[in-house]
Order: sequence, then C-alpha cells, then structure tokens
Amino acid sequence: MEFFIEDTNIALYLKLFAWVIGTFILILIGIGFLYTLVCYLYFVINKKTINPKIDIGLDGNIKGVAGQVPVLISLPKAILPLLGYIKIKIEFENGKLSDTVVINKFSQGFEKLLPKEGSTLIWLPDRKQYHVKGFVISFIDYLQFFRFTTYKKSKNAFYLHSSEIELSVDDINPSKTKEEKEKIKTSRKIQGDYLNYKDFEVGDDVRRIVWKIFAKNRELVIRTPEVINPYASHIKFYTSFYNVLSKDLTSAYAVSMLNYYKDIVYNICLNIKKKDRKVEFNIDQAVNEFISVNENDRVGFQLSSASWQNNFSVNELKASGESIICVSTLISLEELTTLIEKGTSNIIIVKASRHLDHQNVFNFKNLFLRQDQKSELNKLAWIFSATRKKLKKNEEGIEKLVSNSNFTGQII
Repeated sequence: MEFFIEDTNIALYLKLFAWVIGTFILILIGIGFLYTLVCYLYFVINKKTINPKIDIGLDGNIKGVAGQVPVLISLPKAILPLLGYIKIKIEFENGKLSDTVVINKFSQGFEKLLPKEGSTLIWLPDRKQYHVKGFVISFIDYLQFFRFTTYKKSKNAFYLHSSEIELSVDDINPSKTKEEKEKIKTSRKIQGDYLNYKDFEVGDDVRRIVWKIFAKNRELVIRTPEVINPYASHIKFYTSFYNVLSKDLTSAYAVSMLNYYKDIVYNICLNIKKKDRKVEFNIDQAVNEFISVNENDRVGFQLSSASWQNNFSVNELKASGESIICVSTLISLEELTTLIEKGTSNIIIVKASRHLDHQNVFNFKNLFLRQDQKSELNKLAWIFSATRKKLKKNEEGIEKLVSNSNFTGQII
C-alpha cells in the first residue's frame, strides 16, 4: 500500500509540474500572439499615417553604386512587438522582392517600444532606376511562432550608377565650345577648316593665298588657318543603345551586357572630365527626370534611365565632327558601315561580349555565379549559347570593317 501511495504521489507531482510548464508556455505564446496581433492591428488601422522611409547608401542620398547596396529603412510611429521583430521586403515595379530588412533598433525615451530603423546589404546589380511599388511588412513574435503580414503601397524611387574602374581611352581633342565663355587651363590645337576660303584682307598671311584660284579667277583668297583655341573644352558625347542582335532586350544576357556597356560609357566620361574638359552627354532616348540631380552626377543619372532599343538607329543621331558617338557591338554591320562612311565623328565601339568571355569557366569555384548574387546567368551556358555565337560573329565582322575603312575612333 505504501508503494502504491508513493507512486501515486510522484505521478501527481509530475502532472502538476507538466501543468505548470504547459500553462507557462501557453502564457508565453499567448502574450507573444496577443501583443504581436495588437501591433499588427495598430499598423493596419493607422496605415495611412505610417510611411516607411527608405535610404540608399546610408548617407541621405538617393543614389549609389550598383552591387551590394546598403539600404536603411525606418518605420516611425509603428509599434514593435515585445521582444519581437518587424521584417520588411521591398517590392519593385517588376514584381521582384528584395532581401529582408529587419527593424530592430528602438527609439529613445518614452517611445522605446516604437521601432526606429533597420539596415542590411541588398543585392541590386543593375545600373538603372528602381521604382518601389510597395513594402511587404511582417510582424513576428519573439518565439517566431506567429507572423502577421500586410502590404503598404509606396512611390519611392532611387537610381544606381556604375562604379569607377580603370579604363584605357585614347586622347580625344575636341573642337570649340558652343559659347566661348569659360577658358580651360591649357590651350590645345584644334583642327582647322581647309575646305572653306575667305577673301584676302590687309594683315592676312600671304603664304596662305590659294594661287590656283588666283590663276583661274584672278581673286585673292586664303585658306582658314589652324588656330590655338583656349576654349576647346567641350565634347558632345552621344551614346547609342541601338540593339538589333538581341531578340529579347530584357533577357538575362541582354541586361548583363547593358550593365557592362553603361560601365564603359560612364568611365569614358569620367576620363574626359579628369582631363579638364566638359562633356555634353546625350542618349538616344527620353530621360525620366523623377528627381533633381546634381550636375556632377548627371551622366550616371541619364545612363540609369537608358535601356536597349531597336527603333531609333544610331545614324539618326545628329552629331557633328566635334562629337563622339559610342556604340556597342550589338548594332548591325550595315548601320556601322553607314556611320563610318559619314566620317562626321569619333566613334567608340564597345565589345559587349568582353566581360562575359573573360569569366574563368574552368575554375571549379567560379563555375557558376555566386548564389547570393541571384543572377540568372550561367558561365558555362554562355559559352554554348546561340547569343554568344551570333555576337562573336558580328564582332569579327566589325573588326574587319574597321581595319578596312577610314575609321576614326577606338574599339574597347
């Protein structure tokens, strides 16, 4: 009897202990559930007055370099779940979601339960304008058993430009500016116009008299001389995004080559500016001016607005002999032939396949692009792709055309 009584007491103690532990766990779960639900409902009710604020680069600017981009999101006036989290994902206009940003920093003083901000690095590889469609906001309890999610529309926008890289560009001597108001530090020779003549006047150099014309017409005319122009600082830079080789202008390969093309153009302009010259930059499409841009970063902003197009030919650009036209090897040989025959501008040709071809396919570690970059490109697949075969054939034709013509410019 004593044995059974003792065994019964132990069973009662165990049941009581299990009941206490179970009740404690239920209370913990219940508190987390109720508090998180209250925070969620408070946000839903006050959604119109609680606006997430996004900051790119963590320095107050709405621009940065594409790649691993530091992003800070603040969510003032919302209530943070007790010991829990608020997680936010950015939805862009193309429907893609960003990596998760965790709001876990508190405000100060009496508002210590109000969330302040959270930051992380988000992989944004494209040199373009990003338009935020909205935010997916989740309230999560401290045990992470419950998640209440809502959606907040937004009209935030920012742009990312190329980074600075080392690039070898031939020296370019421009002609004069449109308005000779600002001198440069060093005077440079510019090309004289030997095709036009003017009547001989007192004080002109007699050595420039065109005696053949005098022998025919008995008129004294002289050639316009070559001069040293201290205002020769302006370069008109035209960039063509004409692409006739890509069937899908938004495919993974097309986007990758577009990013590379923008990198080259951006750094060519930087090199020109470093040589104390002004760049009048133009692209072959309309620029989406959604913000006011600092003049020093206008090239980066205009490039962020550009994309491949196949409607506006490079030969429709109204460029003069004082300009540079930059094209990619994605244009047709016929278009490039016509452009070279015009002979009106310096031409810079960018080999669109270069950065993809330089990937080390036979390095096992780098056989595929890193997972955290979330790229659709596959190094091995590029080698055997029809796009590469077509592009390489076009580039070989372009190199032959350049070597057998009066080409003025450079292939990069």
